[in-house]
Order: sequence, then structure tokens, then C-alpha cells
Amino acid sequence: MNGDELLALGDHALTALAHGEAEVIIADSRSELTRFAGNEIHQSVAERSRHIRVRLIDGGRIGVGEVRGHGDGAVALAFAAAEESRRVTTESDVSPLPSAAQGGADEPVAFAAATDAATPRDRADLVSVITDAAARNDVNAYGALSTTTTTTAIVTSSGLRRSATSTQASLVAVARGADGGGYASRHSADIAALDVPGLASEVVDTCRRNQGATPVDPGDYEVILSPYAVTDLLEHLAWGGFSALAVQEHRSFMRMGEHLMSDAVTIRDDARAAEIFPFPFDDEGVSTRPVTLIDHGVCAAVVYDTPTALHDGVTSTGHSLPQPNTWGPLPRHLAMDAGVTPSGEMVASVSRGLYITRFWYVRDVHPLRTVITGMTREGTFLIERGEITRPVKDLRFTQSIVDALADVLQVSRERRLELGEGESGVLSPWLHIGRFSFTS
Repeated sequence: MNGDELLALGDHALTALAHGEAEVIIADSRSELTRFAGNEIHQSVAERSRHIRVRLIDGGRIGVGEVRGHGDGAVALAFAAAEESRRVTTESDVSPLPSAAQGGADEPVAFAAATDAATPRDRADLVSVITDAAARNDVNAYGALSTTTTTTAIVTSSGLRRSATSTQASLVAVARGADGGGYASRHSADIAALDVPGLASEVVDTCRRNQGATPVDPGDYEVILSPYAVTDLLEHLAWGGFSALAVQEHRSFMRMGEHLMSDAVTIRDDARAAEIFPFPFDDEGVSTRPVTLIDHGVCAAVVYDTPTALHDGVTSTGHSLPQPNTWGPLPRHLAMDAGVTPSGEMVASVSRGLYITRFWYVRDVHPLRTVITGMTREGTFLIERGEITRPVKDLRFTQSIVDALADVLQVSRERRLELGEGESGVLSPWLHIGRFSFTS
């Protein structure tokens, strides 16, 4: 169904509301994926799904019902589940539904007809660019190319009605040789904009240079982080500190007006930016506004949903997750401002350090201090006298993100759109950081 049809389905569902308030969210998704391994395609799958979520508010109680399926009775089943949930919950402080006025005018949406119409043959042709390049260089390529079209509609008893259709194309590849590997990825709303030849060249080149890695001692190193690694830093900052709820509960590193990071660091959340999968509204149907979170190193702002905005007496910035939740609002269109240094020239300024392609299995150690731990993976190289000299075995790091971003020496003028673990877009540059701690 298109957006208007899903809105009509939500409108019809609300006619059954006898008392209280109701919110209906319906999302139709079509996902297709082509997976490859050992330089051969081994799987091509497609899935259509519908997710219905009903939130009921009445008598100081909230109930939520969720159903997956296209059946005629699916919406009614979600309503019944929500009412049963509401009936057995205890009374609590209830955040009201946003008004229709908070819906605002629709903003840009990440949609490309080429992605929506992509066929298994289209995906196979793009995958073959990678597998052919890998085979020519005697390495094996593994990965997947996915295309997704999602239509989301939100209808509430307060008169709010929003819908939008978005697309996403994501290509992730790993190349493996006899003793080492490489990684590369590309993401876009438009499958035609993925730069697959560039990815193929990058992943094969990283793999070939990463054969026969030797160990280096752990310790503090000057580093160049690629956008894959920078994305992990930005995403963990978002999870741990850019939420108004985290500030209200005193579990955020954000101290408004304090200069905690390098002047070179400006971090924004902008759901209207064409480069970051733009989408006009959050999970409450409220228009998502651009927010500058870190302004030239200074803690500037956090994002809000309706409950946290009411607490602080401000207006929601449109960053809600499905309500109610214990997570609070979340920025899902993060970007670090670009610098002036070409990424290809950053290594030349390092006397001795490490080039990090990406991190793996990153986990929080101390969220309030933004300390994380994880491993480097698929492309860690020693830099000596301004040149990459040899691959080194992967290292474990334990590092405060805020401390690392306080020591940013250079930011590249190029940026790349990546996907975080939550499948949200992050626009990341290359970073030159003066000190990064590797523990083993």
C-alpha cells in the first residue's frame, strides 16, 4: 500500500475508538537481499512485511499492542492487545499525544525510484563488479547488497496524520586472502549512487595490503581513523549522551556550554540533509528539526521527544522513538562537519601511529565518561615517518570518546555515509587524533 492507503487504514481503525486517545503506526516494508561468498552469489531473498503498532491512553494508563501481518483482522488484533495491556497496567504520568499542529509540513524524504525498482539481476550485476575484482587479485569476496522500500503512516486521535515512503540501498563487502582481510561499505537512498567500482577497489586493496600482519606493542598511539571507525564513536555518543532524558537522569556527558572537545569538532543531527537518508518525522509523527549538538567543541544542545520536552518546558525536536520507552529521544541523522584536509594527505603528518580501517564489537565500559572498548579489524596499519609501512595485528582499545575528540588534530574535507548498528545514517569524515589508547 502507498502512504494514502495506509493513512486511510489508520483512519478507519480510529473509528473503533470508544474512549481515550489512540495512536496507530503502520509500516509496510519490502526488503530484498543478494548475498555472496567465495566470489559467488549464494542467496537471493525477498520479504514483504507489515508492522502495526497501536498505543492507547485512557484513565492515566497506557497500553501498546503490536502485530506483524497483512491479515484483515491485524489492526483490530493490535487494538485488542493494546487495550488488554492498558487494562492491566498501573496508573502513571502520561505524556499526551502530540497535536496535529506539531506535524508540520512534510520535508524531504530519502527515496530513489531505481532502488525501489531494483531486481535480483540489478543486484547481481553490481555484486559481480566486486567478485570479479576479487578473483582477478586472488582473494575471496563476501558480503551482501540489500534494497529496502518502506512506507510509514502515523494517525492519531488528536488529528495528526503523516506518511512517507523511503528507500535504502546498502552494500557491505569483506575480502579475504591467505592471511588477512579488508572491509568496505557503501550506503545510499539511490542504488545507482553506491560507487560499486570504488568499493571493489577499496576492499581488494585493503585486503592485499593487510596480508601477513605482525604484532605491535599496545599503548597510546597517534591515529588516523577512517569513517567506518568514526561512525562507531559518533553512534556511541548518541546512545550515551545526546538524549534529553540522559541529561535529565544525570547519565550524560553533556554539560551545556562547556568546551569538552576540539574546536575542529562540530556534530549535528539533521534529518533534512540530503546526504543522510532524510525523513520528515519521528515515531510520534512530530517534524524532526536540525539540532547542533556539539558546536566547535562546545556542548550546545540535546534532542527531545514529547515527554522530555514537557519535563523541561520546551518543544520536542522530533527525535522520539516509539512511546512509551525507557531510552528517551535519539538522534538518527548524525553528521560531523567536514574539515579542510584531504584524507589522502592525513597520513603524511603522522610521525609514528596507526591507521584504523574500522572497529568491531564496540561496547560501553563507562557511559557517563564515554569510555568504550572494542577491537580493530580488517585493516590496521603502522604509520612511520608519514607513510604506511606494514599491516599490524588487530588490537583491543579502551578509550574515552570525549577525550579522543578533544585531541582531534585534523578533520578530512571528505565524508562518507555509513550505517550504525541501529541502521541509522551517520555522515563521517576521516579523523587525525593525537592520542588513542590500545590495551592489548
